[in-house]
Amino acid sequence: MSRLDPSDMLGRAAALPDQCEEGWERGLSWSVPRRHASLKQVLVLGMGGSAIGADLLQGAVGECLERMVAVNRTYTLPGWVGRGALVLACSYSGNTEETLSAAELARRRGAPILAITSGGKLAGWARRWRFPLLQIPAGLPPRSAVGYLTFAPLGLFAGLGWICERELGVEKACAGLRRYIASSLAAGIPARLNPAKRLAADLTGRLPVLYGAAGGWEGVTYRWRTQLEENAKTLAFHHLFPEATHNEISAWLNPKGLLRSMTAVFLTDPAIHPRILRRMEFVRRIVRAEGARVRTVSAPGATRLERMLKLIALGDFTSVYLGILYRVDPTPVKRVEALKRFMKGAGSLRGQKVPGH
Repeated sequence: MSRLDPSDMLGRAAALPDQCEEGWERGLSWSVPRRHASLKQVLVLGMGGSAIGADLLQGAVGECLERMVAVNRTYTLPGWVGRGALVLACSYSGNTEETLSAAELARRRGAPILAITSGGKLAGWARRWRFPLLQIPAGLPPRSAVGYLTFAPLGLFAGLGWICERELGVEKACAGLRRYIASSLAAGIPARLNPAKRLAADLTGRLPVLYGAAGGWEGVTYRWRTQLEENAKTLAFHHLFPEATHNEISAWLNPKGLLRSMTAVFLTDPAIHPRILRRMEFVRRIVRAEGARVRTVSAPGATRLERMLKLIALGDFTSVYLGILYRVDPTPVKRVEALKRFMKGAGSLRGQKVPGH
């Protein structure tokens, strides 16, 4: 594993609880104008690993947060963004062109803006226009900074009085996550006791289809997909319940040969609406009947936040172990980097060599 994971993506996955705690403290102590506390609309700008934190934040506190929080993954802005909406620009590298474009549009509209980044152009832009800036540690792949990018905004929201620190239970959730990683997911835990290793072995050579629930679990499900794609370099797909039962259940019929090479992974939790869990059971029966494998995963924990963090960690470790089984280095994303270089020029792809993994 050390040879195939020379940049230590496993170590970065294991650092998630430390990141969450540090991100929380940084966000909680962030000095921002108190007038922002009265705003009722929040738009988070971000892409990739810099946006997933906002998705997870929504899942953690969405039901108790009396504000609209939306995520913006493009160059432009929705029409409702203006002086009455708080804009949180998140770019781990600070150089995400979609985020920089949308942030500049927000500035022109007079929106109050906060920025979270490790540096780059976003940090310089925020200093130039004197927007509050929270810098987080640099040197990580953006997807490995999810603890900072989730818990810094959570700490900010707590500091603004939007969520209750005691009810959220950050300290207990991080302690439970740390124990779970050490006892169940870490590299030294044998496969018979390690659910991430077992699931990675089960997914090898198969196409994963991930099923989660709406109502706060969207970010967890999407995180699983993107981690499988970037760390294991494998295609993966996802859908959410109950919406999947209004369309996708009809698709589990063709092509026959492909269905038998797929594994449907259902991400479940006791907090999911019981009618959604019943729908999941119906779809599990369909998937099995069509010859695909079915796996159901969940995580233990006393609180929703703790279980959510453990599910994220389970997906992260599974994706790295699967990458190792595929004998690829989980860390580099050469095609993403090649795209960035291509976007800087005006040429075509004709004649260019397609980059490897």
